[in-house]
Amino acid sequence: MKHIHIAALEPDSEFAKKIGKKGSESDFTIYNCKEGDRVICLYQPSKYPEKIQPLLYALSLCDAAYFRPNAIDKFAGEMLVACAVFGKPLIVVPDIVGRGDIEPLIRSAGVQQYEFFEGDANALREKLLSLPSMRKPDGKTEVIIDSCFAVKGIGTVALGIVQQGTVRVHQKLSFLPSGREAEIKSIQVQDVDVREAEASSRVGLSLRGLEADEVGKGDLAVEEKFPSASKIEASISLTKFYKGDITVPQFFVLSGLKYVACKAKRLPAGNFEIDLTAPMCLRQGETLCVFLPEAMPRAIGSAKVEKIIP
Repeated sequence: MKHIHIAALEPDSEFAKKIGKKGSESDFTIYNCKEGDRVICLYQPSKYPEKIQPLLYALSLCDAAYFRPNAIDKFAGEMLVACAVFGKPLIVVPDIVGRGDIEPLIRSAGVQQYEFFEGDANALREKLLSLPSMRKPDGKTEVIIDSCFAVKGIGTVALGIVQQGTVRVHQKLSFLPSGREAEIKSIQVQDVDVREAEASSRVGLSLRGLEADEVGKGDLAVEEKFPSASKIEASISLTKFYKGDITVPQFFVLSGLKYVACKAKRLPAGNFEIDLTAPMCLRQGETLCVFLPEAMPRAIGSAKVEKIIP
C-alpha cells in the first residue's frame, strides 16, 4: 500500500477535512484518505503559528506540500521561507488569495519547485494521489516514530512512517538514539493487521521489550545501528532574511522530528563547527533545518553535515 505524505499548509484545514478523515492530533493534525492501494496522509500544523516546530515537523515528514493561504501576511511568508529551506515540491492553491498576489511572495521566499493548481478539494485529492513517494524502498529498515503510548491489553504501540526498506512482524529493531532494542509483535496499516509494511507506509507497531516512556518523538527504529553525534562540521546556508551572525546566538537544528539547541563557530575553510547540546541521529550528507525562535521568519537556513566529529 503506497502512502504519500503531504504538508497541508492552510490555516483553517478546510481542504484537509474534505480530503481525509481526521486522525491523531498533537503538534500537527493528521488526516488520512485511502483510495484503492494508495493512501494520502496530510499533516496540518495545527499549533502553528504559536510555535514554529509544528510547521517544520510537517515539512520534514512530507513528500510534498500544498499551500492555500487566506491572507498575505508574515505567516504566509514564513511558511514559504520554510518551504524553501526544506526544498520540497509545493502545490499552490490560489482560490482565496489570487495568483498575482501569491507568486511574488513565492519568488521572494526562494521556493524553487512550485506549481499552481486550480481546482476544488476533490480535484486536489486526485492530484495528490498521483504524486510519487520520496521514501527508499530498498535498504535496511528505518522507521521514524512520531508518537508512542501504552494500550491496555496490547502494550507499547509506536506510530510512525517507514522511511526505508520493509518492516516485518517479529523483526528486531534498535531505537535510536537510546540504542534500546524491541521486537515487532504486530503491525497495523490503516487499522488493518499486516505481516509487513513497505517504505512510505504509515504504521502502528506493537512492541515487545520497550515501555512507552522509553521511546521518544522523532526516535528512529532501525535494523542497523549507527552512532549519534554531539558535534558536527557543517556548511550553513542562511536565507536572505536573516541578517545576523550565526556564530553569536544559540540556535536550533532540526532533523526529522527532533531538534536541539546548538552553537556554531566558523572554521578557517569556511564551514562551521556545531556543538549540539544533546546527541542526534545524524549522517554525513544529511541536511538539517536551522531555526531561531526569536527571528522572523523563524526558519533561517539549512546546515549540511559534512563530517561527524568524534
